[in-house]
Amino acid sequence: MIPTTTAVRLVARREIVERLRERSLYISTGLTIAILAGALVLPQVLGFGGATKATVAVVGPRAAQVVDQARAQQKAFDVELTARPVGDDAAARKLVSDGDADVAVLSGARALAAAQDADDAVVAAVQAGSQAARGARLPPPLPVLGTADNGASDRQGIAFVAVVILYGQLLGYGYWVASGVVEEKSTRVVELLLSAIRPRQLLAGKVIGIGLLGLAQLLFIGVVGVAIGAASGQLELSSDLVAAVGVVVAWFVLGFGLYSCAFAVAGALVPRQEEIQSVTAPLTVLILTGFFLSFGALDDPGSQLARVLSFIPPSAPMVMPVRMIAGDVAAWEIAASVALTLAAAVALISLAARVYGAAVLRTGSRVTLRAVWRATGEKA
Repeated sequence: MIPTTTAVRLVARREIVERLRERSLYISTGLTIAILAGALVLPQVLGFGGATKATVAVVGPRAAQVVDQARAQQKAFDVELTARPVGDDAAARKLVSDGDADVAVLSGARALAAAQDADDAVVAAVQAGSQAARGARLPPPLPVLGTADNGASDRQGIAFVAVVILYGQLLGYGYWVASGVVEEKSTRVVELLLSAIRPRQLLAGKVIGIGLLGLAQLLFIGVVGVAIGAASGQLELSSDLVAAVGVVVAWFVLGFGLYSCAFAVAGALVPRQEEIQSVTAPLTVLILTGFFLSFGALDDPGSQLARVLSFIPPSAPMVMPVRMIAGDVAAWEIAASVALTLAAAVALISLAARVYGAAVLRTGSRVTLRAVWRATGEKA
């Protein structure tokens, strides 16, 4: 038998070389980048969106008068302002901090509170309204008071794109693992391979090889997507954006480690490519469920449901990265989620290697997981 390290390396290299020859890899990469580019560039090119809509919190009659004057000339600034009366300055500031208002005119129209990411045209329109309301030719502008920048909308947008890409990568590369196993079974190549290496080595090499290829594709898509967004002015190259790419890459590794062995076992149970979809359906549903559950975390990263789902290994690779990108997550929560996902992956790898070794040589008809499990028990 070939030493484990050498065997795993050879199988991984074979998987990478074989997949690099497939046009589907380049087609999927090109389509993903095209979709990203379209989402980033087309709205700007086609002039979608119209006037910038903004909510202005107002405190008292003088502040309301400022907003009325601003709305009277809002077309000149290409904005559409909506006034939202509130009881006091603290409530107005909170609306701005929470992202429920873009700016706030405080009591007595003495100051303007604005989020750090408030649109310049909105601020300019309100300042013009202040000048008109005070009736002076060149009155001083309202002092602008900054508020805590939660950047919620920007982070939510980044988190949404991140989880869509993560979902596609986990599902697509998991399916590649299953189809690769079935291909080897149907052509009887697996019999030749297992005459020289052990089933565990074959499984490890296959998972590592396809995983490395998926990681490289993910990094390439991320870098190109960020470059397109920065060049078009739709994305600002910030620490949040770089951190989001890092979070997606890290959770792809964890999620792929968790799901890939399960897809390998599923592939080992069937003899033909036509049966892959049916045997992998439960895993597809599991990933899809995690994908949809992540939308709840996108809306409210701190909700109780989102926190619980972050600690359940099948859903953690989808939910935790969304929470990390879109909101503030305690360090202990991240550490616990990673530890639980890793523990589940390690347990699954051990289980998968045992089942895979018993099922992969069974050809001719589909076998059940129960039958394979009994066979492994008899061998033990």
